[in-house]
Amino acid sequence: MASADAPAVQRIWSARFGGDPSTQEKWIEAALNPAHSATGFVAVSTDAETVLGLSFLDVGDRSYTRHYLGLDTLETTVPLEERNGIFHLSCVRADWENRGIGSAFYERRLSILVDREVPRAVGIAWHRPHLVDSRVLFEKYDFRCHATVDQYYERLGRRQHCPNCGGQCDCSASLYGRSVSTASSSQIDQS
Repeated sequence: MASADAPAVQRIWSARFGGDPSTQEKWIEAALNPAHSATGFVAVSTDAETVLGLSFLDVGDRSYTRHYLGLDTLETTVPLEERNGIFHLSCVRADWENRGIGSAFYERRLSILVDREVPRAVGIAWHRPHLVDSRVLFEKYDFRCHATVDQYYERLGRRQHCPNCGGQCDCSASLYGRSVSTASSSQIDQS
């Protein structure tokens, strides 16, 4: 992701996932800062002028990861290590879904975690009502579902402007995790 991608990234993020614009801006700033552990990715059209999708990865210690997942508030358990890769978000334009962009984002993030020697990856799968959602990709890449939480975002008070709910999100979500060391080469191949 480059600075020039930021407006398109924020538009796709808002349209596909919603959320607070200030949260979006903070993640974009972190991903653009080479000193920060966050990384941002974009998929672009062949002419490299149109952003088709975005994805974010961060690495956090156990405490940060517990907070990010909301484990204390939810009184739920997800196995964690001292360092964890956090699959923050992936969004693909609706007209570009089911063309392998999401899979490419998962493979790239797993590859980076292997390179950084991060032992565990975690993420949150938003249950998009009546649509295919990221649970399919988490399971394709051997993540294990550790908990499904009804009204996840509402319980944590973290997500305003849900595109499905028309305001504060009351959708369910599942918490996923996997060991990075068990990643097979086919699941992180960058070919």
